[in-house]
Amino acid sequence: MAPRTRNLASDPDRPSFLEELYQGRFRWDLIHPFPEQRPEDRERGDAAVASVGALLRERIDPVEVDADGALPDGFLAELAERGYLRMQAGPDVGGHGLSSYNTFRVIEEAASWCFPVAVLLGIENALGAGAFLPVLPPGPLADRVRAHVLAGGLSGSADTEPEGAANQGRSTTATVVEDGAAYLLNGRKIQVVNAPAGGLFSVTASVQGPDGTERNRLFFVDADTPGVRRTGPQELMGMRGLPFGGLDLDDVRVPAGLALAEPDPEHSSRLTPAVSLLVVRGRLYIIAAPSLATAKLCLSWARDFAARRSVDGRGLGEYEEIRRRLAENRAEVFALESTARWSLLGEDNGTDVNLKFEQNASKNICSVLGWRVVERTLSMLGGEGYENARSKRDRQAPPHAVERAFRDVRGLRITGGVDFLLDHWSASRTLLSYYYPEPDHAADLTAEQAPPAGFGDDHALSARNLEHLAFVREQVHRFGRDCLELTRRHPDRAELAVKQRLMILLNRTATELLTMSLTLARAASTSTSGDQEAQDLADVYCTAARARLVALRHRRAQEEGEEGAGNAAAAADRLAAAFTHHPTTDGTTGAGR
Repeated sequence: MAPRTRNLASDPDRPSFLEELYQGRFRWDLIHPFPEQRPEDRERGDAAVASVGALLRERIDPVEVDADGALPDGFLAELAERGYLRMQAGPDVGGHGLSSYNTFRVIEEAASWCFPVAVLLGIENALGAGAFLPVLPPGPLADRVRAHVLAGGLSGSADTEPEGAANQGRSTTATVVEDGAAYLLNGRKIQVVNAPAGGLFSVTASVQGPDGTERNRLFFVDADTPGVRRTGPQELMGMRGLPFGGLDLDDVRVPAGLALAEPDPEHSSRLTPAVSLLVVRGRLYIIAAPSLATAKLCLSWARDFAARRSVDGRGLGEYEEIRRRLAENRAEVFALESTARWSLLGEDNGTDVNLKFEQNASKNICSVLGWRVVERTLSMLGGEGYENARSKRDRQAPPHAVERAFRDVRGLRITGGVDFLLDHWSASRTLLSYYYPEPDHAADLTAEQAPPAGFGDDHALSARNLEHLAFVREQVHRFGRDCLELTRRHPDRAELAVKQRLMILLNRTATELLTMSLTLARAASTSTSGDQEAQDLADVYCTAARARLVALRHRRAQEEGEEGAGNAAAAADRLAAAFTHHPTTDGTTGAGR
């Protein structure tokens, strides 16, 4: 069996379903039975969900928040006072001690009423000061963060810069001074949640080592430190009401004790493993929970619309295409929720499975699924969907906020990394690591693979879903063989990694297979408990996913120059070059527009 330690996300002691999938192995035994939330944990979560829901409905008018672009005065302080900015922290610092999945559920509930509040809760609980407490060693940094949390202060993560978030290095610099006792930070950060009112920010900066190499480090900076200037506010297309701005840093002195320790200095361009784990899991809070909540809302709005509208005397819900679209919405909500549950529940339940890979992949899976549901709903509602909620409320029509959801959820596809860039990074940095050098199980990938004994005997799945299960298993094996053959044709890994479109298509193939697998595993488990509707939801989802996989395979063949279509990439390059360098009618170049 090939080693499981080819990249930083691997764990030699715990297998990962997605990591095995990358290598062409379908490990159904790792995802079935599907995890369930423990009853006592769900009971705690139910109480927290009810409490947050009641608070929001009492204090927040989401239509007015979107119109005014601001949350009510004092509301953020109330969230802090009630401990909702540190939900997973213990009661010793005013937290609720919630599990990962219950934290997700609370944020989902918030998003079902007011999207910007949910994103703020996600960021505070994923990357805010309170989230760092469990990973900080005793010392001045832990003391400072603890004091900030106890005081109920707002915090934020200052990482993005005007140059963009895709750069591995940071243009913000941290210079060692006072014989190592402190650092001077200089640079500019933008798109910082809570920049207008936060008190403590984690700031990424580049530090030059004695050997001339640069590495990113994380510093905790008090907003009232001399040299810190708040900028903004920055206004967004969606998420209106989210306090958003920037920080300018001019010779800001930060004591060395407020820099996060680095247990893994060999990987100089990366943040510490503990911080990386917070970021990866945090995307489920910031992105997956609001995506799921909005998708569920859209499902409800679309059902209501289909029930009350008619065309030429025939109820809208009687038309085949409307029925299909409603079914697709329901199936994609089921798949989105399955991905989120798998990525968090196993961690809460103490599973022996490594979930880092799935948690990383869930960002794109959930944001794209959520977006598809919103876009499909807007198309179904037509003009009523495009009209904003305030206008509909004024004319006493159902104030379903589809237009607002469209703006809000689209932003999640670029939050935490633009979706196509994350696809490229995952394929070039992670997926390819299993094929350079050539894996020990290469002979297994090139040979025909017989189903393992007992495979397909899962009677909890319908006949249709058993067909889907067999298809996924065969496609996972074929995917591994395709990757092997591709890397054999390109023995230079760097040469293959720069084929960005091909890398994107490879990763999207893997995530489609992952989502199908998790959807089928959940359907098998819920059917055992009597939920037969899950069979139809999984069937609808997997039928559409199979069509997407066929299209992805065809596009990969085009990128590789097979089937006589290898000139598509060259033609695209010529068009891009012409657009970038040829002057436009106003005398500028395309690149300057």
